[in-house]
Amino acid sequence: MRYLMLMWADADAAGGDESDFQAWVEFDEQVKAAGAFVLNGALAPAATDARLVQTMIAGHPLDEAVEERPFAEGERQIQAFYVMELSGMNAALEWANKLPTYGYVEVRELLQF
Repeated sequence: MRYLMLMWADADAAGGDESDFQAWVEFDEQVKAAGAFVLNGALAPAATDARLVQTMIAGHPLDEAVEERPFAEGERQIQAFYVMELSGMNAALEWANKLPTYGYVEVRELLQF
């Protein structure tokens, strides 16, 4: 099963120092060595780069549909994510607990259709 791990942190969180970067490198190596790695990435700051597009079946005219703001405004924003192939939720929670991040990790199973 695939799991999405959304890393939430303070909206104004800044990058870390060299030891933080090294912790990420080591974590990434562990995930890949375990054969669990699928995809990961970081998001641009929501305050400057997020767009909210209101949708409907037929669609809105684009100039009416797009707002220059994130979906979830507030003190915490999604900063980064991992997608991992794991045996179940317990394994996903163990990996999430090892993520070298400040804040919270939301763990969700990705449904396959």
